[in-house]
Amino acid sequence: MSKRLESEQYYVTFEMFIADVKRMFANARTYNSPETIYYKCSTRLENYFSNKVQATILQTSNKNP
Repeated sequence: MSKRLESEQYYVTFEMFIADVKRMFANARTYNSPETIYYKCSTRLENYFSNKVQATILQTSNKNP
């Protein structure tokens, strides 16, 4: 994600951005054990992120019937 932003290769679609963010959360759980703060925070943050994405999708779909 940081390499993409630093090189100004921004996301073409919202879905590409979401996939990268979810990959980051998955990596945090893959490379850290469940008792670590990194693992726990990645789970909480992913839930928060997913809720915000869903709200954004609903809000956008309501504006464009």
